Amino acid sequence: MHRKRIRKGLLRIAAACTSIIMLCTSPLTTEALSPDAPFPIAWQQSEEAGADIQRSLYLSEQESWCNYPWNRGSETGNSIGLAGCSLLSVINSVYYKTGEFLNPVILAEFALAEGYRTPGVDGVAISFFSGFSDVFGESCDTAFLMSTSDAERVLEHVRSGGTSCSNIYGHWIAIVDYDPENDLYLILDSSHTSKRSANITWTDKENGIAWLTPDELLETGRSGYYGIGERYSALFQFEYTFSADTGDANGNGVVDINDANAALTYYAGVAAEVENNTLHPHPEQNAACLTAADVNTDNAITVEDASGILEYYAASAAGFTPEW
Repeated sequence: MHRKRIRKGLLRIAAACTSIIMLCTSPLTTEALSPDAPFPIAWQQSEEAGADIQRSLYLSEQESWCNYPWNRGSETGNSIGLAGCSLLSVINSVYYKTGEFLNPVILAEFALAEGYRTPGVDGVAISFFSGFSDVFGESCDTAFLMSTSDAERVLEHVRSGGTSCSNIYGHWIAIVDYDPENDLYLILDSSHTSKRSANITWTDKENGIAWLTPDELLETGRSGYYGIGERYSALFQFEYTFSADTGDANGNGVVDINDANAALTYYAGVAAEVENNTLHPHPEQNAACLTAADVNTDNAITVEDASGILEYYAASAAGFTPEW
């Protein structure tokens, strides 16, 4: 009997080590984000809500997360699509502030490996949010500030530039921005197809975007509504800056043929008067990419810029040290 217990203990340790190794070696973020992605956007958690459509359109190299198993204890049949709203609230907060898309599968495995996904807890334990920040925060310029059930404190934090992963009745959402002119708060909801969605006015329901009033959010949490009163929220702050060196039109840290193609595609879009013509969907990153693509610094991105980027890349590939 004693040996069996030891064997079971060793198996648990081995399983935990395997999960930790996977977390350390698998990429947390994806760089395959299409410039056609809308902004803002609430990445969805399930097929029903359109997660796979978003993924196929804007995250072509990202594996599907909807049906990824995410069970508590001995249960079966649970998945990120069914129960991953807490994960997506973090993902949507980070993406809104930084333009970095975090892999839902990696976060799900992290929650399992560290014991944040346990029987009797819907989604994750509140300590997941600080644990996420401890392990991954530095890599995505995200810092956990505190957890609170004070709804007024949450809205004050958002007005000051932070975000909140907030629990409403049976669900987690992200509150990420404030419009002082209209006194409205931007929420990102990863499950816009739920019954509660009928009780608010949507800005872009398909992509989970709504601006809510303080009264709607300050209401005591109850079934079918978006009140965060007397519910837990996790507050995050960001120290994020993005820069792209000259020629790095897509902002991935490397000047290559893809940057020339990006500049040329952008130029064609300007000529054709294409709406939402960008080099990157995130406004801050797009501004930096536009500056980087304008290699001749004439305040316009043209064929000459694309040609200059291509010449720079060819010289680098040939072993020279080109200069702009």
